[in-house]
Amino acid sequence: MPVIVCDESRRILWYNDLFSNIMTEEAFGTSFDRMSTAALEDFCSSLGKEIYYDNQYYMVHGVRSVQCESSLYTLYFFNITEMRLLSQEYKLSRPSVLLIAADNYEEVLHDARESQKSELVGMVDRIMEDFISQTNGVINKLTADKFVAIIEERHLEKIIENRFDILDKVRAAGKEANFPITLSIGVGQGASSLRESEDFARQALDMALGRGGDQVAVKTTSGYNFYGGVSKGVEKHTKVKTRIVATALTELIHTSSNVVLMGHRFGDLDCIGAAVGMAQTIRNMGKHAVIAVNYEKNLAKTLIDRMRDTWNADYFVSPEEAMGAINENTLLIILDTHNPDFVESPDVYKACRTVVVIDHHRKMVNYIDNAVIFYHEPYSSSASEMVAELMPYLCDVKPGRPESEALMAGIMLDTRNFTLRAGVRTFEAAAYLRKNGADTISVKQLFATSIDAYQRKAQIVASATVQHRCAIASCDFISDDIKIVTSQAADELLGLQDVDASFVLCPLGSQINISARSYGAVNVQVIMEMLNGGGHQTMAATQLKDTDLEGAKTQLLSAIREYYKNIGRK
Repeated sequence: MPVIVCDESRRILWYNDLFSNIMTEEAFGTSFDRMSTAALEDFCSSLGKEIYYDNQYYMVHGVRSVQCESSLYTLYFFNITEMRLLSQEYKLSRPSVLLIAADNYEEVLHDARESQKSELVGMVDRIMEDFISQTNGVINKLTADKFVAIIEERHLEKIIENRFDILDKVRAAGKEANFPITLSIGVGQGASSLRESEDFARQALDMALGRGGDQVAVKTTSGYNFYGGVSKGVEKHTKVKTRIVATALTELIHTSSNVVLMGHRFGDLDCIGAAVGMAQTIRNMGKHAVIAVNYEKNLAKTLIDRMRDTWNADYFVSPEEAMGAINENTLLIILDTHNPDFVESPDVYKACRTVVVIDHHRKMVNYIDNAVIFYHEPYSSSASEMVAELMPYLCDVKPGRPESEALMAGIMLDTRNFTLRAGVRTFEAAAYLRKNGADTISVKQLFATSIDAYQRKAQIVASATVQHRCAIASCDFISDDIKIVTSQAADELLGLQDVDASFVLCPLGSQINISARSYGAVNVQVIMEMLNGGGHQTMAATQLKDTDLEGAKTQLLSAIREYYKNIGRK
């Protein structure tokens, strides 16, 4: 085998004939730096060290010896080029499974003529075939709107490098044909077998659909990566899923001993409104139900106070009181969040064996995975809308005015008075609540603020600057209603000219809170996810630790620039 001897100064003192085949030039007296700049001690470990020289890979093992108070290093070279190339080929040829679904295919084609349907189906099929033809992979059509493809890692890397431009092609083609067709793709990458890759792909597709569609979720052994998600999801017209969920939920309620309802920390009108509607429905079904809420850390105190004055019994209990009512047959219903880290009380969540989740936010990687029913509709405007749709299927008793107004307040909050994410089903839910006594004037009074709060909001708005078509404001004061004020300020900033999104930063304890809003042109959820937050396409938030306002603003601007870069916009 090729062998050389070097001194401490890395000078080659001796080499054998086989080494001459590696370094064809005279090597005696030259520096080993020509081959590698790694420390000579690194080669003397039991593992040795790999180097690349003259288009060849070598594993080099060294032995250190001491003579006359100086060190000599004997290095042995093993040519591993063939093994390395085989290893690279193995990695590049590993198969990855792609599960592809056309978003809301039936909804998009609902009113189309047969000729238009055939044209759209053919268009999608051609784009799929062209997409796979650029690889050596295979694709198979499972149903009218679902495909499965298998491609090698080498081609998947190029597709990822191009950020799955097939999403843009399908979106553009659909727009040209006047059909808002988009794709959701789940990719299983880096799995140990085809079966595991398919499992990864299924989980990834569920994640992509749960985040609103028109995007790709790539699942690897280390987690998820997301691409796309720039368009608004198409609302589903059918309520089949709602009826199925209602049937299963009815069975769970009847077989439980009691029900505890809980939302997210710092509950708002949507969270509390949905809980109020569900609690009254469950009591109408003959089961005891309470709402676990931290009153002191809540953004819907006006609604809670109104309901306490209206109801004879106190439906609201503290998380500690709720813990005392939990037994092995207690049903826990979590509303307006699906992240275990965001729930009002982690202790209540952990104490309940049977859990139901009802939420409309785009799916996050860290979601509640032990729910018996996971009712998740990212196309819904609010959790209150979802509850309003469930109520007629759960109980024959119609909702009264108090709970109808609570649900209406939740819908109005998350749709900003029916201007955002308000689809046909949103207005149907609002009409149902109005029919059952909800008075919009009475609901509007739940949004009233004091003159001091209004002045604080104006102060925040006045501090705003516009960068990258984003209004960014901050506040350096603390108040009891700071979360409400910053949310209202973020909404207000969207009214400025040449603004696609708004962000309001404020200190809260040892953290910096960021409230983000948009009208849909910018996906603020993606931006907040870059900062370990989340939410919806038009409404999101995050909390940054170990930083100040300036540091948080720097991180925010970096995330905004990264978002624009990813969608190809400057």
